[in-house]
Amino acid sequence: MDRVKKMVDEKPVVIFSKSSCCMCYTIKSLLSEFGMNPSVHELDEMPRGEEVEQALASSVAVPWFQRCS
Repeated sequence: MDRVKKMVDEKPVVIFSKSSCCMCYTIKSLLSEFGMNPSVHELDEMPRGEEVEQALASSVAVPWFQRCS
């Protein structure tokens, strides 16, 4: 969980994404169009991405945390 907190503290806007997720792509594109430069962490490309995903799922409200497969 400390690892996730450190990632979240990097920038004001942080996206935990999966490279194959079309909704994640849409959100990243939309934020970019608004001139934002979020910190993006691709869970499926991280060595311990599943652990990070589990930590996120257990610490946030489900309605705004969409789990993509």
